[in-house]
Amino acid sequence: MKVLQLATSDRSGGAAIGAYRLHQALQRAGVESQMLVLRKVTSDPKVQRLSSYLNRWQRARRRLAEQRHHRRLAANPQHPESGHWSLNLYDYPIAEVINAFEPDIAHLQWVGDNYLPVSELAKIHAPIVWTLQDMWALTGGCHYTGDCSRFRGNCGNCPQLLSPAAADISRRVSSAKQRHWSKASMTIVCLSRWLADCARESAVMKERRIEVIGNLVDPKVFKPIDKTAARQAFNLPADKKLILFGAIGGTSDRRKGYAYLREALSGLEDEGGAELVIFGGEQNADLQLPLPIHQIGALQDELSLSLLYGACDVYVLPTLQEAFGNTLAEALASGTPCVTFDGSGAVDIVRHQQNGYVAKLRDSVDLLRGIEWTLAQSWSREKLHEDIVARYGEGQIAQQYIALYQSLLGQSA
Repeated sequence: MKVLQLATSDRSGGAAIGAYRLHQALQRAGVESQMLVLRKVTSDPKVQRLSSYLNRWQRARRRLAEQRHHRRLAANPQHPESGHWSLNLYDYPIAEVINAFEPDIAHLQWVGDNYLPVSELAKIHAPIVWTLQDMWALTGGCHYTGDCSRFRGNCGNCPQLLSPAAADISRRVSSAKQRHWSKASMTIVCLSRWLADCARESAVMKERRIEVIGNLVDPKVFKPIDKTAARQAFNLPADKKLILFGAIGGTSDRRKGYAYLREALSGLEDEGGAELVIFGGEQNADLQLPLPIHQIGALQDELSLSLLYGACDVYVLPTLQEAFGNTLAEALASGTPCVTFDGSGAVDIVRHQQNGYVAKLRDSVDLLRGIEWTLAQSWSREKLHEDIVARYGEGQIAQQYIALYQSLLGQSA
């Protein structure tokens, strides 16, 4: 079985890491997996750069399409609190490249920023499996909708645009998806039950076959380690309760919920016994908290990340919307209990008062209650690890995908 995975990168960002882990797991399970990416980070010979398969004229078309994409986004200014956007309206012949590989399955991962134009998807000959890493495939351009539910019908009057109109760019993107994808052979995989429910409610994907398969976590990398040694590695205090927060974008990404964490920690009763550890890129120098803060910055490898999880007593991700929550699964595999908000894909990973605490959405008081409750428990780090690996280990996730591929190709398991 030949599977070609499409992603903008093989290691840059959480979605890319999830795709690459699956690529490696499929290979170990005997599947002939390759990746086709725009930006290659690894030295993996099975990961192919798109530019290597485009001639000079086609590369020029791709660059022009990307430039038009960015200019059009700039011409539609967004609300400061809106997140990432992709339009993918400007085509170039990527489907020709995909078809030249002659895959049995074309597996789409994160393909925003005009990597896979909307009109090119239906030109792919092989059956398509698309793992949704966020909400973009359902919407008129945003990757997360916030409180907006217009994706259930036809987008327009977009609340994330500063100059919304009924026939705005979100309407154009949404209509293009419905028009171009209506006859494509495509099966949707959602990372969580929450995202699957969103897909079933959406105008774009509601008629599709929709499955739920989470991202896999590597138990050889993310595993319990000696906490004392882990704290020494990061020069963290040995005698304090350490609360960990982190994400790409960190404290500046509104969707990750730092504002709620800050409000919660401002009410922490035993401030002298707890300290906050933050990772994930540059952070604001003044985070306005009454307790000490250790800013670790960006971590360049997964072993360091596993070490940091293991150094802390609880990992808190008060995300407002999340397709899955890779960091939650990684923290649990490292033996660290988690606290998160209800209302999105994170609740597939965090089981309330079993491996952490699920607080009421946007409720900083309940978030604080969850942090204090979690810190007060005696956790078996090995049991936390075993539970998450049983659900999201390499073998389990790879076999679910292989069974899906086989069903689409009419093969028996």
